[in-house]
Amino acid sequence: MATSKAETEIAEGVHRCGSTHVNWYLIEEDDALTVVDTGFPTHWQQLFDWLAAMNYGLADIEACLLTHAHPDHIGFAERLREQGDVSVWLHPAGRQRARDGGDPPLGGFAKNLWRPAIVRYFIEIVRSGGTSIPPVTVVEPVADGSELDVPGHPRAIHVPGHTDGELAFYLPDRDVLLCGDVFATVDFETWRGNIPKLLPPWLNVDHEQARESITRLDSLGEIVLLPGHGDPWTGDMTDAIELARRG
Repeated sequence: MATSKAETEIAEGVHRCGSTHVNWYLIEEDDALTVVDTGFPTHWQQLFDWLAAMNYGLADIEACLLTHAHPDHIGFAERLREQGDVSVWLHPAGRQRARDGGDPPLGGFAKNLWRPAIVRYFIEIVRSGGTSIPPVTVVEPVADGSELDVPGHPRAIHVPGHTDGELAFYLPDRDVLLCGDVFATVDFETWRGNIPKLLPPWLNVDHEQARESITRLDSLGEIVLLPGHGDPWTGDMTDAIELARRG
């Protein structure tokens, strides 16, 4: 089934793809594309379906940006790098995790499998190839504060806590923040709600650091927040931070 622009575009030139549990995004600019995160390996076909429906080809993708190197964010990154000759960009602190195929926090998942929402998500992980991610063998380093010369010209903001190398990508001309897992807009343990939240402590390498580092985003003002998990949220960044800390 063809995908229309109206079905996927959630901000100016920014498209949401993925599944019930996982989001990844495409940014359009001057008939070129940037992919932000790459979901699970099985989402590769979804990428091709979107490109065909939107009259693009693999050669129109100029860059792949990774917010961090967990399995549900790097799923088809290596395949895109190899088959599309697309550079993959990542914070240096995530490089080894990417080379290890994501290194998921399986212990935390195991302890929370009594939660129905976590069971459903774990089933998706298995069915979508999330337990066997191709290692991302070559990455370009992304420095904190850098504006990347790729479609969308996002500014990278280092927001550690969920992972050491956690990045958010800000599109200043569109007031869009692609935040990876800095925030979710759904309660990860129940899959309910639609407000900015931190991921639960068992999913963060340093939960207190996650609480503190989000203040680095405070000056962004009114934004469209696009998370790795949950629906888009629109509001002031100060309010997003307050909601996340309160939760």
